[in-house]
Amino acid sequence: GGREANQISDDYRYQDGNYEGYAPNDGYYRGGDEPAHEEDAQSDVTEGHDEDDEVYEGEYQGIPHPDDIKEKQKKRAPAVDDEYRDRADLMAERMEDEEQLAHQYENIIEECGHGRFQWTLFFVLGLALMADGVEVFVVGFVLPSAEKDMCLSSSNKGMVGLIVYLGMMVGAVILGGLADKLGRKKCLIISLSINAAFAFLSSFVQGYGFFLFCRLISGLGIGGSLPIVFAYFSEFLSREKRGEHLSWLCMFWMIGGIFASAMAWSIIPHYGWGFSMGTKYHFHSWRVFVLVCSLPCIASLVALKFMPESPRFLLEIGKHDEAWMILKQVHDTNMRAKGEPERVFTVSYIKTPKQIDEFIEIQSSTGTWYQRWLVRITTTFKQVWDNVLYCLTAQYRMNTLMLAVVWFTMALSYYGLIVWFPDMIRYLQEEAYESRVKIFDDEEVSYFTFNFTLENQIHRNGEYRNDK
Repeated sequence: GGREANQISDDYRYQDGNYEGYAPNDGYYRGGDEPAHEEDAQSDVTEGHDEDDEVYEGEYQGIPHPDDIKEKQKKRAPAVDDEYRDRADLMAERMEDEEQLAHQYENIIEECGHGRFQWTLFFVLGLALMADGVEVFVVGFVLPSAEKDMCLSSSNKGMVGLIVYLGMMVGAVILGGLADKLGRKKCLIISLSINAAFAFLSSFVQGYGFFLFCRLISGLGIGGSLPIVFAYFSEFLSREKRGEHLSWLCMFWMIGGIFASAMAWSIIPHYGWGFSMGTKYHFHSWRVFVLVCSLPCIASLVALKFMPESPRFLLEIGKHDEAWMILKQVHDTNMRAKGEPERVFTVSYIKTPKQIDEFIEIQSSTGTWYQRWLVRITTTFKQVWDNVLYCLTAQYRMNTLMLAVVWFTMALSYYGLIVWFPDMIRYLQEEAYESRVKIFDDEEVSYFTFNFTLENQIHRNGEYRNDK
C-alpha cells in the first residue's frame, strides 16, 4: 500500500514539471526535491503539534507522558452514541466541560478588558433595576389616595401591598429559571415588558379587583427581572471587578426610590391634574403618578434592545460562533475606547459543554397548535423545575439553605421596615385613639362657648341650645 501511494505521489509531482504543488503530509519540511537528511529528522524529535496542527518546541518526545497515552487510548476507543450512554455519565462529562469553560471564560473576559462596553451595560441594567425599585415603592405612595378612591377597607389595603410581593416571589422562580433556558436578555425583556404593560394598565383601571390583578402581574415582572439583571451583568465582568460593580449596580434601586418619592411629592398633591368622564370614570393625580412611574421601565426596554445576549449563556447551550462574535465585539469596543484599535482578539476556540438533548421538537403536522404549544411549555417548565431541584441535591443543599436563610432575614428586615412597620404603627395609633374616646349621653347644654376641641368625643341624644 505504501509503495502504491508513493507511486501516485510521484506521478503527481511530475505533472507539468511543477514541483511547487506537492507538499508531503508527514510534518517535515523539504526544500525543493532534495531528500530529507537524517540529522534534520533527528532534530525534529523535540517538536510537537498542538490541536491546530501548529509546530511548537517542547520537551523530548521519545518517552510519552502517561496523560498522553490515556488521551490516545480514549481517541482509539470505539465511540458510543449518546443515546446509548447512561445519563449520569453524560452529566459527569458536561460538568467537567463546564469547569473547563469557567476557567477559560475568566481568561477571555480578562483579555476583553473592562471599559466602555461594561459601563454602557451598567447604565442600561441600572435603568432596569431602577424601574423595579420604582414599582415596589409605588404602592406605599398611592395607598392613602387609592383607599379613598376605591373605598378600601383595612384588609383590602393590606392585600394591595401583599399582592406585589406575592407576584415577585412567583416571577423570580419562573422567569429566573427560564433565563437559563431562553437567555438572559430575552427573559429580561419579557420581565420588563410584563412590568411596564401592567403597571401602565393599572393606572387606568377603576375597580379594586382589576387593580389588584394588574399589580399582581406587574409583580411577576419585577420578581423576574431582579435576579436576571445581576446574572446578566456578572457574565460580562472579570473576577476582580465583579463584586465591586455588582455592588454599585444596587445603587440604582435607591435611585428608583428617590425618583418615586420625588414624583409622588410633585404629582399626588395636585388633585386638578386628573380628569373625569361622567360619574363612572375618574382619573385622579395618583393615577398620573402611577403612569409616570412606568416610564423608567419603558426606557430600559428600549435601551436593552441594543445590548447583546450573554456569551456565557450562548456557550452553555453550544452556540460557539455567536458567543465568539459577542466577545470580539466587547474586546474591540473596549480597545477602541482605550486608544488601542490595533490590538487583535486572540481567542479562536472556546470550550462548549456537552449538550444533552432534553427537548424534542414536535413537527408542525403533529396534533393541533395548542397541543404543540402545550408540549413545549410543559417541557420547558419541567426543565426549570429540574434546575430548582438540582439546587437541593446533596452537593448544593447546604449552600442553598444557608443562602435562603440569609435572603429571608434580609428581605424580612428590609421590606418589613417599608411595609409592615408603618401599618403596625398606624394600627397602634388608632387603637390608642379609640381607647381615649369620650361619650356623652342625654346632655343639655345652653348658651355655652366651646373654646376646646371636641375631637374624639361622641354626643348622643343631647340638646344644645344657642351654643358657640
